Amino acid sequence: MNSLARTLFYLVVFSIGASAPPGLGAESARASDWPAWRGPRADGIADGRNLPIRWTQTKNILWSVKLPGWGTSSPVVYGTRVFVTSAEEVGGRKSLLTLCYDRQTGRELWRHDFGLGVNQRTHVKSNLAANTPAVTDDALYVAFGNADLARYTHAGELKWVSRYIPKFGDPKMSWGYNVSPVVLDDTVLFPWDHHTGPCFLIGLDKQSGEVAWRNDRPIGTAHATPLRVKHHHQEDILVLGKNRLTAYDAVTHRQLWQYGEGSGPFNGEIISSAVYGEGMVFLQLWRLSPIHAIRLKGNGEPPEAVWVSDAPGAVEPSLLYYRGLLYALKDNGALFCFDAQTGREHYRERLGGDCNSSPIASDGHVFISDILGKTYVIKAGANFELLATNELAERISASPAISGDALIYRTDSHLYCIENAH
Repeated sequence: MNSLARTLFYLVVFSIGASAPPGLGAESARASDWPAWRGPRADGIADGRNLPIRWTQTKNILWSVKLPGWGTSSPVVYGTRVFVTSAEEVGGRKSLLTLCYDRQTGRELWRHDFGLGVNQRTHVKSNLAANTPAVTDDALYVAFGNADLARYTHAGELKWVSRYIPKFGDPKMSWGYNVSPVVLDDTVLFPWDHHTGPCFLIGLDKQSGEVAWRNDRPIGTAHATPLRVKHHHQEDILVLGKNRLTAYDAVTHRQLWQYGEGSGPFNGEIISSAVYGEGMVFLQLWRLSPIHAIRLKGNGEPPEAVWVSDAPGAVEPSLLYYRGLLYALKDNGALFCFDAQTGREHYRERLGGDCNSSPIASDGHVFISDILGKTYVIKAGANFELLATNELAERISASPAISGDALIYRTDSHLYCIENAH
């Protein structure tokens, strides 16, 4: 796509949009948008594109920028803007940053120093910039691993800050608090799950950042981002944690059902997020549990259990449901492929280094990245076929974004926009 065609493309998608996916508004309807964790439907999928399957640090790179500091949060895209967070330490002063870049050129448009707030211990492979932002037509919501949440305008004006630890007490999390915000029709969802309690499912008022509603939850730590699902003429919020999946009505916030049981303050820690596809939800109940496949029902009824895998799933990468198959990427770089309806294993293949980021898919290709900076492009299907291995020569822990015909990758120190050269 040449520069004129690219400009016309953005003008068209910005003005008329595309069909909005189920459960999402017009703000996430454009092909250029990747507005939240794992994209418009939180499933890591964007078909109908022309994504590159081969690249290097110089080949098929539309632009790259060096980020201040580092982090493991994923980039998000809205129209012609890319947003990402980072953590920086200069002269002994630690700062949490919100950054905005031009989607077409990589030029930095603005940055905001969020300060630090209450510090929290983090794992050596991550830091407090681990939560992926969420962007709508009129706001950018960012969160950090110390349970601070903020709203900005697209132009970078800070509207409000909500800090959970001063409100609810310091649980002294072992590895930070890494849930990403989910924007509902009425509020911003940002749960408060940890090992000391009390724990809550919390909705923040979009205009003020104050607590608009909250539901009590059992004690237990969870890092998995909730999943918003529209099915059977209803909309649910599916929340993992406490060795169970709990469903809430997205409008009334009333608890509908729970799948799985657990108890105890340290029970059910979970990182991998659930994924929805064709009436089914695929999930793990805690970080070392098998994979569960359940079928959703209408009228707020509990789901039907369909199958459970024999072996445990991953600790960190989230599952990918794509074209009737379920892909599970283990932390050691082994890729499992299952029939989504039956749970029958088609293959398991070891790729490269350890993996922290979650796989994505587009037009029959599955993209998988590891901490060595390699991205493997797999042909989607029941038979394993490796199409390409691409290197950016630096650790990839964040999950990529898809915007138009481009992939946007975040490494430890850089942001890359990868697109087929024309």
